[in-house]
Amino acid sequence: MTPDRYFAEERRGAAMFLAVGLAALTACVGLATRPTAYRGMIPPLGVLGLVEIGIGAAVLLRRPRKGEARRERDRMRRVIASFRIYKVVETVVLTAGLTLMMLFPRHTPLYAAGLACLLQASVLLVLDRFAERHARAYASDLDVGCQAAARARLD
Repeated sequence: MTPDRYFAEERRGAAMFLAVGLAALTACVGLATRPTAYRGMIPPLGVLGLVEIGIGAAVLLRRPRKGEARRERDRMRRVIASFRIYKVVETVVLTAGLTLMMLFPRHTPLYAAGLACLLQASVLLVLDRFAERHARAYASDLDVGCQAAARARLD
C-alpha cells in the first residue's frame, strides 16, 4: 500500500468517525427534546460522540509528513500497538452496556444507557478494525521497503 493510498484511507476513516460522532450528538439533541424513557442514552452517546468527533477531526486535520521510511515505520508500530488498547476499552464499554441491559428492565434510564454503550462500542470496534487492517497493510509494505533499502545499501 502506498503512503498516499494509506493516508487517503485514513482520512476516509476519520470522516466516518466524524459522521458517527455527529449522528450521536444529533441523537442526543433529539432525545433531550422529547419525554422518553430513552433519555438515559444521552450521557454515553454524548461522551462517546465527542470522542468520535475528536478522533475524526484530529486525523482529518493532521498533515502527513513525507519523511524517512524508518521514522514512518516506527510511527506505524505505535499506531498499531494503540489499537490493542482501544479494543480493550471498547470491549469494556460494550460489556458494561450489556451488563446494564441485563440488570435493568426496559424503559429505564440505566437500560437506555447500556443500550447506548452497546451501540457506540460496537460501532467503534468496527471502525477501528477497518483502520487497524489498513494500518497493518501499510506497515507491512513499509517493512518490505525498509528491508529492500537496507539490502540495496549492503550491495
